[in-house]
Amino acid sequence: MATLALAVGALVAVPGAAHAAAAVPGGTSRAAAVPLPVADLDSSFTATNAHMSTARGQDGQSWYNVTWYSWTPSADVRVYMRATSTSPVGWDNTLEVWSGSTLLAQNDDSYGLDAALRLDLQAGTSYRIGLGGYRAVHKGEVTLQFATRTPTAPREPSVTAAPGGATVTWAAPSDLAGGVTGYRVLCTPEGGQEVECGGVTGTPPPTSTTVDGLTNGTRYAVRVVATNVIGDSEGSAPVTVVPQDTSATTVTTQPEVPVSGQPFAVRVAVTSAAAVTGTVDVTIGDDVRAGVPLVDGAAVVEGLVRSAGPLRVSATYAGTASLAGSSATHDTTVVRRAQQVTLDALPADLVYAGAPVRLHGASDQGLPVTYSADGACAVRGDVLDLVDVGTCTVTAAHAGDSETEPASATVTAEVGRRSQSVALAPLPALVYGQAPAELFAASSVGLPVQVDAQGACRVEDGLLVVTDVGPCTVTAVQDGDERTSPAQAVVRTGDVARRPQTVTIGAFAAPTLGRPVPTVVATSDLGLPVTLTATGACTVVDGALVAVSTGECVVTAQQAGDARTLPGAASTTVVVSGPDATVTLVLDARLGSTAAGAPVSGRGEGLRPGTEATLVVHSTPRTVATGVVAADGTVVLTGVLPTDLEPGTHRLVVSGTGFDGRAVTTETTFVLADDGTFVQIGDRRVAALATTGGDAASTAGVAALWLVLGAGLVVVARRRAAAAR
Repeated sequence: MATLALAVGALVAVPGAAHAAAAVPGGTSRAAAVPLPVADLDSSFTATNAHMSTARGQDGQSWYNVTWYSWTPSADVRVYMRATSTSPVGWDNTLEVWSGSTLLAQNDDSYGLDAALRLDLQAGTSYRIGLGGYRAVHKGEVTLQFATRTPTAPREPSVTAAPGGATVTWAAPSDLAGGVTGYRVLCTPEGGQEVECGGVTGTPPPTSTTVDGLTNGTRYAVRVVATNVIGDSEGSAPVTVVPQDTSATTVTTQPEVPVSGQPFAVRVAVTSAAAVTGTVDVTIGDDVRAGVPLVDGAAVVEGLVRSAGPLRVSATYAGTASLAGSSATHDTTVVRRAQQVTLDALPADLVYAGAPVRLHGASDQGLPVTYSADGACAVRGDVLDLVDVGTCTVTAAHAGDSETEPASATVTAEVGRRSQSVALAPLPALVYGQAPAELFAASSVGLPVQVDAQGACRVEDGLLVVTDVGPCTVTAVQDGDERTSPAQAVVRTGDVARRPQTVTIGAFAAPTLGRPVPTVVATSDLGLPVTLTATGACTVVDGALVAVSTGECVVTAQQAGDARTLPGAASTTVVVSGPDATVTLVLDARLGSTAAGAPVSGRGEGLRPGTEATLVVHSTPRTVATGVVAADGTVVLTGVLPTDLEPGTHRLVVSGTGFDGRAVTTETTFVLADDGTFVQIGDRRVAALATTGGDAASTAGVAALWLVLGAGLVVVARRRAAAAR
């Protein structure tokens, strides 16, 4: 039967293997296994189980998703195989090998998540190699590598001496033969025999190690051998090393910081676990001091003087056969000599834009100093200008030279704000309502001046605007700024007088007694309300001009003014003429209608206001209506005819008094039938009528005729002067 063993090392794909070739899927069962697509068992190919979805234990398989390959060796052989996951990288693969129905070996995680096996195969026996996954989700591509040989020799060995040992490094063999499981280091002392002096193992093993137990001062030849599960490689080319104790060299200067022109020393110390003897070579800049003896591991070079600047000091210890040499470098700087600069204090009463200040500074080395300033001041040579308010910092300095350190001195002082004054021109005469007046105000340092006003005025857009009457106070201030102190305020006062106004009476027709009132319009040019009064032949009633007699009428328009305006007035004189006096009479009845209660009316114009007007019916006088003439010379009388008028002729008379005192009358006649109806009104009648109390036998017929006609009469009688009748 075949001998089986689980691999103990790493299998790394042979460089140059055809990893990029297409994956070859295996069979879906042991019975359907696909022959390995390799020429021999020192080859590799890309295998995949991505097409499989089988459970653990199915057909006896040890893992999930197992795909199957077959191989029948022609000779007995020991073979090492490893599956390296490639797609996806790092998926958890497994391997198992069967012969017939017998599981010969299986593995998971020999190298990380990759599986590996070592088997002894017998000639003529058919084997089934299963590639699977640790869990159901694990499937993909692997590089399936086979090896039946040992690796080639390790490459590029190197060795570094150490106290009582050495550090050995190398490169992995060019042919790993399936995977290196370890390296052995072989040491041969000069004149002695080779022995194994160190080694490493791992998956993969490291390619360096430290060898201990060697003799200091003895030369050794060192080789490295690679090992895999098949066996050892050839040894690498030998390299030589002589182990030594180490030494350490330090360099210091005394004092630590040398000063230009002053002597200093260099001290070299060599330390080691072993005794330190011999000499050191010391280099100070370009000055070489060879073979300076070591005393108790130290050497000193004294009396050194250098110019200022960088200085490199180095020391080299050559060592002995058993003690390695060492060296050290110390970089330092020879510093320049010191100097002191002084600067006189600044005056205490500095103000912005004040007089320049002369500066006084000096170096104790007699070197020239330069001045600089910061803050509220600036320099011009050795003159200080005061350019702001606040702290002024002045520095006197010398930058030093090749052998002298720079130095400076600084003084500070406070720069105060400058003073200023404000000028404000006197105020002009002020009248309420006037146009804005210009104001003239200025600061002695050219800063903008704030002008405010109180009382009967205000400042608007730099102009003085009058807002009322009374005192007006204007104040000019300049509050200063960060560089200027406030100025003393300047105050100007004045009184705003009331404005004048002009009253105008518009043209109007001269009034006539008893005629419509003429319109009189009076205005103030300031739009204030105007009061009208009249004297003489007219008066003002409820704001209207009314003629009360004939003759001169003086009309006066007055505006009393107000708190801001002076009074204003205007007057004009017109002549009032008397109108013609007229009275009219209206009998509103139809012929044939009943006279009792018939409406009658009278109207008078051009009559004397306050006199009485009457409406009387005759023969036997009866007053129908009376009225008082109004202020405009008019009167209206209304009434009805009495109910007990006798048949016959009657007169209806309206009487009044004209402006000139004469009586004014008008009348009309009417005739009543026996039944009390109208048979004549004015000039309209049917037949001869009796006088009051006369025979009225035929009046009924006449009345009937007028009723048939349906005529209605309104009698209007105009003025007749009594004297003219």
